[in-house]
Amino acid sequence: MKSRFNTVDIRAAIAEINANCVGMRVNNIYDIDTKTYLIKLQKPDSKSVLLIESGIRIHCTEFDWPKNIMPSGFAMKCRKHLKSRRLVHVKQLGVDRIVDIQFGSDEAAYHLILELYDRGNIILTDHQFTILNLLRFRTAEAEDVKIAVRERYPVENARPEEPLISLSRLSEILSEAQSGEQVKRVLNPHLPYGGSLIEHCLMAVGVPGLCKVDGQFDVTQVSPKILEALQMAEDYMEKTANFSGRGYIIQKSEKKPSMCPDKSDEELLTYEEFHPFLFCQHEKSRFVEFESFNKAVDEFFSKMESQKLDMKALQQEKHALKKLDNVRRDHEQRLEALHQAQV
Repeated sequence: MKSRFNTVDIRAAIAEINANCVGMRVNNIYDIDTKTYLIKLQKPDSKSVLLIESGIRIHCTEFDWPKNIMPSGFAMKCRKHLKSRRLVHVKQLGVDRIVDIQFGSDEAAYHLILELYDRGNIILTDHQFTILNLLRFRTAEAEDVKIAVRERYPVENARPEEPLISLSRLSEILSEAQSGEQVKRVLNPHLPYGGSLIEHCLMAVGVPGLCKVDGQFDVTQVSPKILEALQMAEDYMEKTANFSGRGYIIQKSEKKPSMCPDKSDEELLTYEEFHPFLFCQHEKSRFVEFESFNKAVDEFFSKMESQKLDMKALQQEKHALKKLDNVRRDHEQRLEALHQAQV
């Protein structure tokens, strides 16, 4: 099951938030748990609630999330600095999975920096990006930078957008890959697109989405096709910059075993993935379409915990029925053995 945003998701969600929420003022801030916060926004004719979860996601929500009765210290600090301030913009820093949410302008501006990679973080800064509060202290190893109160958050260190990878560099990366490794996994660390978009674009240009680097893989012959796929991925990234499309949840079907042999098995449909586009690899899957990506993500995460419980119950039921079936078989074998002994 997909559990966090990739770069394409971040760009699509941000585009929709900017289109619908910029200009609204912060009414209040609540914490759901230690990593998840709700920012209640409003203007005279409309309201919205922005949900941010450290390391995982950012989107508007219509779901009634349970709030902590006593707000955390971080929520109180955010209330102090952000309440009544206008949401000015939400933007991605470079091509990293880092989001800068700005409230207020000029010297009266404050920023919430949301890190959506690794263990994640949420950092409150002033207009000069001096850190006022944060969820967790850390040291950025590569830059030897401390992410701590009174230190400056290094926004300029975000990875900038780069031109499309060259054919020679692509061939070099593929030539160095281990035999048996999937092409999309080989390319993913070198590109900002994410595995799902790479797989879709490979299929769209006629290369199997799950193709592997093996004895039959000719780098010289396949590289131009893969480069064509990466150009297509670049076009998708452009689309997400001003995204106003739809959202999709890919479903997974699990058979529910029946106690009655004559009765056909029922099925349990659960949510497996969320995307702002219907990718080639999912066209034959069951999916639910939504009018926006934010609505799709909100639905996905609001149902995730209950569906996990449903799946756990289903697995327990399957295990119990398997044990029952084993007992029944054993009983039949004993009866057959007794019958043979009597004969």
